[in-house]
Amino acid sequence: MKAMKNNLDERQEQTLLKIEHNGCWFAFWALLASLIIEQFIFGFDFKYIAAEWIIFMALAIYMMLACIRNGIWDRRLKADRKTNLLVSAIAGIAFGALLAAGTAIRFPGHAGGSAAAGLIGGASVFVLCFITLSLTARDYKKRKELLEQEPEEEDE
Repeated sequence: MKAMKNNLDERQEQTLLKIEHNGCWFAFWALLASLIIEQFIFGFDFKYIAAEWIIFMALAIYMMLACIRNGIWDRRLKADRKTNLLVSAIAGIAFGALLAAGTAIRFPGHAGGSAAAGLIGGASVFVLCFITLSLTARDYKKRKELLEQEPEEEDE
């Protein structure tokens, strides 16, 4: 297939990239919000959210793999243990609170059970998130080192 000519100048290209960037992140966070809201509306029945969950996970996995492949972690956050702990704690607390609230709504009068579910679920998410972030940070660092070495090898 014949490549199409780019009709944009550099400024327009940068503007378009910013628009696409914002649109992608809007879709990502909107999908996450809709998944959370639908959990409260429909309960924990996966059949109501399966399509959105698949799209959300495909987007998240694609972005993660593409960034690691290109040696990119984040604009502001560092790929270190402190950041991984902080982000994992935020994810664990948020999930635990949502799980406790959802359990309390579905089973009124069982505050202790709802709190326990939230605590166990939040702790589990914290551990899984920390492990996942640590492994992906390790892979990112290896890939970044490899990409930084490539130009030196080409010069020789």
